[in-house]
Amino acid sequence: MDCYVYYRVSSRHADAARAAVTQLFALTAARFGVAGHIQWRADASANDIANGSTTWMERYDDVDPAFVAALASMAAECGLAALLEGERHVECFVDIPTPPTPPTPCA
Repeated sequence: MDCYVYYRVSSRHADAARAAVTQLFALTAARFGVAGHIQWRADASANDIANGSTTWMERYDDVDPAFVAALASMAAECGLAALLEGERHVECFVDIPTPPTPPTPCA
């Protein structure tokens, strides 16, 4: 399954949050062998503009439930959770199975 985590970061905490994300990714790699990816919203939302913040998203590919369960504590451990505007929102997705292709009849 793939895991997506999104949250808001105030412009005044952006540098510290980026450093904390770097630490978080070091933890996920060391403890679970999982590389994280960080992105931010391409277009600012009305809430982001009003609050002087940016929506960030972490992405983790091909993870298991144990990783997802440990993610919040790792974010707290590296100090990221304390730098956010509001909560971290975690969503996980799996690939939709491809239906089997019926056999081609012989001529």
